[in-house]
Amino acid sequence: MSLPVESAQPFTFVLSVPEPSTHLVEIEMLVPPFSKGVAAFELVMPVWAPGSYSVRDFSRNLRDLAVSTETGEALQAEKIEKNRWRVKVPKNRRRGGFRVRYRVYANELNVRSSHVDSSHAYGNGTSLFLYVEGRKAEPQRLAFRLPDGWRPTIALPEKEGFFFAVDYDELVDSPFECGTHRVLEFTAGGKPHVLAIWGRGNEDEDRLVRDLTKIVETTSSIFGGLPYDRYVFLVHIAAGAGGGLEHRNSQSVGISPWHFQPEKEYRDVLALFAHEFFHTWNVKRVRPEPLARIDYTKEVYTRDLWAMEGITSYYEWLLIVRAGLVEPKHAFEDWAKSIKAHRETPGTAVQSAEASSFDTWIRLYRPDENSPNVSESYYRRGALIGLALDLSIRQSSGGRFSLDDVLRRLMALYGNSEEGYPEGALEKVIVEATGFPARHFFEEYVEGTKTPPFETLFLPAGLSLVEKPEKDGDEDESKDPKNPRDPEVKEKPDFRWKTKTEEGRLTVTEVYTAGAAQRAGINAKDEIVAIDGFKADEALLKRVENDLKPGDTVKLHVFRRSQLTEIPVVLGARRFSRYDLGPVEKPEPSQEGFFSSWLGRPFPKKDQASPPSP
Repeated sequence: MSLPVESAQPFTFVLSVPEPSTHLVEIEMLVPPFSKGVAAFELVMPVWAPGSYSVRDFSRNLRDLAVSTETGEALQAEKIEKNRWRVKVPKNRRRGGFRVRYRVYANELNVRSSHVDSSHAYGNGTSLFLYVEGRKAEPQRLAFRLPDGWRPTIALPEKEGFFFAVDYDELVDSPFECGTHRVLEFTAGGKPHVLAIWGRGNEDEDRLVRDLTKIVETTSSIFGGLPYDRYVFLVHIAAGAGGGLEHRNSQSVGISPWHFQPEKEYRDVLALFAHEFFHTWNVKRVRPEPLARIDYTKEVYTRDLWAMEGITSYYEWLLIVRAGLVEPKHAFEDWAKSIKAHRETPGTAVQSAEASSFDTWIRLYRPDENSPNVSESYYRRGALIGLALDLSIRQSSGGRFSLDDVLRRLMALYGNSEEGYPEGALEKVIVEATGFPARHFFEEYVEGTKTPPFETLFLPAGLSLVEKPEKDGDEDESKDPKNPRDPEVKEKPDFRWKTKTEEGRLTVTEVYTAGAAQRAGINAKDEIVAIDGFKADEALLKRVENDLKPGDTVKLHVFRRSQLTEIPVVLGARRFSRYDLGPVEKPEPSQEGFFSSWLGRPFPKKDQASPPSP
């Protein structure tokens, strides 16, 4: 829909929260005049938030929409779709401008939506701001009318009480926090940064600032500088909070109050910050064509989310290792767990990285009991592809090139483009930037469903990926000093299902392809009442695992739709193991050099190395 516009005046939004406890946001939108008369125009509310690929229908929270001329003459606004209203314009007011007033119910405390209560007002633009069809490209400005003592924090530049955006895309890509939150300002990479914190927990403010500074400067060193003038970290600390969402010059993250300590929890917090910050380049500036021209009214499809989210997930650990915030062994633990979980997920053999990316709208954000059998997250699979690709490029080029070079090349080619990169460009740029022959790699691991051979890929870096027995609190796994070999991996009986206990009821939540439970006819949502005549609970399942052996038959009594059913199950076998990724005992100089070039850290000393594999 193309409309004549008068660009001298920006769109103006005035946001107020006169009664925060009602969770209502009041918005006044001033539509500047059209350059020529129009008989009607359309107001549109987005249905999704970029970076979170699920239709959320934000218009369900919009109420009390009223449109008038600037002189106060009421106009008819007819709802013609779930998120669209047509405004008819009288003949004597065909150019406008116009005034739009409405309210939004904001009571979702997550990074994708908006939340208002007596303590603060957090806003994500796609859940709040309407646009006029055909006029998203015009300048926008935003003003806040807040309770006494409240102040706004937002990445947009301010002048004379207004925050200015070059267009609607930038406006809604700039979340804000309003209230009495803490504001910590610091400089990193020569640029100003803001850490805005709502809520409290066991965080250490000074340490957070120091660590965020290292993350910023480590990432900046990859790309040769920072692409923004100012950056804002918006942090919500609250029970149940989690996740993050990237924006061009800011990020929003949710963190549980007690996840800043101990160190294991804090490492995950740092990885979250690093992940969203890396998106400043990978996604917000380097992105596929479909996500460069955002259609807020429907699903937008790309086969490259594995690269956007997955490669970013790979770099989240790489960054905090290079920054000196965590030891390499912590990244190794995460990668080893991901490789094992990936290999044990049935859907890995069904859905490729490209297919997972394309199907995000119907898969990732809408999981069900069958999801593990037919799908694999492009976050996890993409992170493993990124890891394998980086190792492969480094090995192929003798250490002269890496995935860093690919990202720099992508940024140089497309970082300032409004169009995004075309389909297939990623593979092409890998070849151009590094000389790595990527076609076979893509056929096998990106377009296909194979898993990279990590045991081989890690060796040039002096690392060994080995299978070891899973730790069991009931057994003494200490080594016999007369026999230094690791204990052998055992096979234990396995149902190949997932269960949960709620209010004393043991219920099956997932049944995995070709496993013992599926072969026996067990269904998800079955309530397990008894096993071999004994009341079923998690402790009994543990005893079955320890006392029986693969091939044994157990008799289950289950409630299915309130009807009692007896089902015999022949137990399958599962290797009771974990993966261990660690340094080899006697590295070659080339392996030490590879390790240091890759991770930015010296190869671990001998007393830190893993023992030889059996």
